[in-house]
Amino acid sequence: MMRQIVIAVAFALFAGSMPAALALAPQPGAPVAVIAFPWAARGAAVQIVTAADGLLLDTHRHGKVAIATSGAADFVARLYRSGAAVVLDGSALSGCLPTAEPQRLFLKGTGI
Repeated sequence: MMRQIVIAVAFALFAGSMPAALALAPQPGAPVAVIAFPWAARGAAVQIVTAADGLLLDTHRHGKVAIATSGAADFVARLYRSGAAVVLDGSALSGCLPTAEPQRLFLKGTGI
């Protein structure tokens, strides 16, 4: 009985994640989102894009997420070889990222 439950849960997780995996798969020639490992240094995604000979379009999360593109057919493979943790479709992920890093404004003499 326990084995059947485990198999059913595994199948449900697999079947449920497939649409997301297909929707977020990088498309050839389209921008990709390069995500560095959480313990990587600031700017790690930028370094990964540079090492893979990609064109950097945007960065987020202190350089741990980068939006990049390249005309090379093996660009995604080169990103993984350069140390990327995850490579996703950039257009699908860009809607989830902030448009700019928040800036703190201090008004002189107000303490705000």
